[in-house]
Amino acid sequence: MNKMFRLAAFVALSCFCTTTTLGAGFGLYEFSARGNAMGGAVLAGEAEPASLALNPALITDLKGTQLQLGVTEITASAKVTYNGESQSPDRVWWTLPTFYYTQQLFEDWYFGLGAFPRFGLSGTYPDRNWAGSTDVYDVDVQSYSVQPTIAFQATDRFSVAAGAEIMYFEFSEGKRIPLGPLGHNDLEVEGDSWGLGAILAMAYKANDKVNLGASFRTRVKQGLDGTSKFSNPMTIPGVGAFIDGSAHGDIMLPAQLALGISYRPIDDLLIEFNWTNIFWSSFDDLTISFEHMPGTGASGSSRQKKEWKDTYRMGLGAEYTLSNVVKLRGSYIFDKTPTNDDYMDVLVPVSNRHLFGTGIGLNLGKGFILDASYTFLIGEGMSGTNIENGASVRYGQAFSHMAGLSLRYIL
Repeated sequence: MNKMFRLAAFVALSCFCTTTTLGAGFGLYEFSARGNAMGGAVLAGEAEPASLALNPALITDLKGTQLQLGVTEITASAKVTYNGESQSPDRVWWTLPTFYYTQQLFEDWYFGLGAFPRFGLSGTYPDRNWAGSTDVYDVDVQSYSVQPTIAFQATDRFSVAAGAEIMYFEFSEGKRIPLGPLGHNDLEVEGDSWGLGAILAMAYKANDKVNLGASFRTRVKQGLDGTSKFSNPMTIPGVGAFIDGSAHGDIMLPAQLALGISYRPIDDLLIEFNWTNIFWSSFDDLTISFEHMPGTGASGSSRQKKEWKDTYRMGLGAEYTLSNVVKLRGSYIFDKTPTNDDYMDVLVPVSNRHLFGTGIGLNLGKGFILDASYTFLIGEGMSGTNIENGASVRYGQAFSHMAGLSLRYIL
């Protein structure tokens, strides 16, 4: 098999993977199987093409041309209690595809192109008659980012990078509007948009054992345009009109600051710790403007307060080189919830999470490297209220399984 044939096969496979469905959690961090197995602690140590997603300054360690594609499969189970009534969303599988390309342009200049999801959420509550359906009974959030990047190796020890993030974002939700003795009406809202952000990064080799890395992602504003539809469009005398029409919503996705430090106590062992601040306070409400406001028929808007808090995510990962062919990996992550316990809802039932990861890397020869990972997630329980509607809300303990696979090709 010659190099050109292997390259064509690699790109064809990547095109197949990038058509799959996205989802699984509002903030996504599954950018490669190696990164999953290392608990996301891959900002300072060894580089791979997927470094574009976390610290693109590292790609100055990637000589020549390199390609990497991957996929992470996720399934989860959880329970939410709303005003004493419990419901578990349907359990399904979500697929997160990724693709990366890096190219050394000149002696000190490098180019990278990454495509990966950064935000996603999907959940359907099977019983539309349960108490929480007035908040939401179905939600789907999908995003996909394309990131062209330039990196510069300023010295043998210091590199910098800058990239533009072009993000497609899609949102839909369904909720039930109670009409007292007249029953109810189901409202479906959907829309999509494009947003623009940026990433800045640096990497520094302090000495032969210690490396430092940092990156900053800007906020991305999404102005969604779409439609609102009712299961039963109608006008009820004395109650109001429920008419299909256009809808618009603004969502400010958070900025992120990530810091990492790696240490190599012996040649075969790499240990890395990272800390990521996610500035979720930008998600203070969810406001949807309607051409025909439910219950009035005139234009208007509906606002749900979220009041999320800035939060953090920290990970510790280790990688041991067993041989020239095999690398073993393990990790732990603590992911703190941004949810405000005075404004809890069933749209995004997020509590503190603990993630335990493991994985293996295999050098297959002829320029191919295969990585595989498995992560087990435990979500803590959380109780609070929604002071806007006086509801009591509890998130039960949640569990998730994540399996990742990445294939890297060095030309």
